Parts: sequence; structure tokens; C-alpha cells
Amino acid sequence: MVTSPPYGDSKTTVAYGQYSRLSNQWLGIENSSEIDGILMGGKRNEKIKNLDNSVDDIIRNIEEKDSKRAEDVYNFYLDYYKSIKNISNVIKNGGYTCYVVGNRKVKNTTLPTDEITKSFFERFGFNHIKTITRNIMNKRMPSKNSPDNIKGNVNDTMNKEYIVIMKKNI
Repeated sequence: MVTSPPYGDSKTTVAYGQYSRLSNQWLGIENSSEIDGILMGGKRNEKIKNLDNSVDDIIRNIEEKDSKRAEDVYNFYLDYYKSIKNISNVIKNGGYTCYVVGNRKVKNTTLPTDEITKSFFERFGFNHIKTITRNIMNKRMPSKNSPDNIKGNVNDTMNKEYIVIMKKNI
């Protein structure tokens, strides 16, 4: 399995519905504007609970700053966990997964999705083979932004992607 799942909530990161409008029309999905609301983390279905050691402390850190954004992050990773569980059920023993992910920031807290991906897969009997880091060369979003809208207070955006390679060993 080789994939690049969403990097986070579509409302603030990449508007997947907008960018996939043409392919959605080919699939018979006419209203692409509603796609972002049903993607991973698109709906806030659950209140925050413990999910995984790799993500729980990070979500609590964000929750101290903004409980609504913490719920967004939690629901994204809950959906992400469920998708990895589904993938784990169909990968045969000895099979590989390669996930291309980005580590975005929420409330000035980096979300280490590469490490979270590794941890989630390990829960389902996968071994980490390697994580390859690569620079994002040509991207549409700026390399820096001002997430809190305070003049002069800038922060780096995602400038790297991570290819997380796992092997199923059950």
C-alpha cells in the first residue's frame, strides 16, 4: 500500500474537495464543496479521550490553548487511526505500507504525523523499516505564515514530507 493521506483538517490545511473537483465529477460526485466535511477529521464526532501515547500529550497541549482546535485534531487522528486499522486488516503478512505524510502545526504545536503513523501501525503488528525525509520543493502555500495574526510573529509552515515505510510481521 502506497498512499499520501490528508495532512490534517481540510478547513485549514489543504482543501481536498476543492483540489479534487474534476476527479470527483468523474466519480459522479457533483458537490465537491461538501467533501471536506466528510474527510478524515471533517466532522467533530467524538469528545477527546485517550487514543495513543504518540498523540495524547500533544492533544492535551493544544487543548490548554484552544479546546475546539484540540477536538479537531483529536477527531482527525481518530479517523486516521481507524483508516490504518482498516488497512492493517488487508495487508498480508510480509506486506509493506508506505505513507507520505506532513507534520503540520496547530496552535504552534507540531503534530509529528510521521511518528504517529509509525506508532499506529506498530499497534497492528507492523515493524518500522525506515522514514525518509524529503524537502517539499514546489508548494503553493508560503514557507512562513503568521498563525496568530500578530505582526512580526511568524512561524514555518510544512517544508518537509516524510515517507514512513512499515512491514507487517504477524
